[in-house]
Amino acid sequence: MSDYSALNALLTALSEHIDKTEIELASHTLIAIDQELKGWCEGANPPLEHELLAIQSKILAATARLKNARDKTQVELINQRKSHKAISKYKATKR
Repeated sequence: MSDYSALNALLTALSEHIDKTEIELASHTLIAIDQELKGWCEGANPPLEHELLAIQSKILAATARLKNARDKTQVELINQRKSHKAISKYKATKR
């Protein structure tokens, strides 16, 4: 398997982990991508510019989706806390 194919497989796995919100696996996959990319760049046949640009765009798209999912989760948690506080205050007035 070529280095580009190996990275594409890892990027596909990263995308799937993000889609399934498997954050721990996504984190490990990002580490594997980093190691694979370093090995390729330092190897006998380093990547061409267009290959690096394609990989970079895929990584940026995946991390943007991950950030978006994280932000959405944070908003949901804040709303849940606000709702819980409101319910607790309401219950306190009914005692």
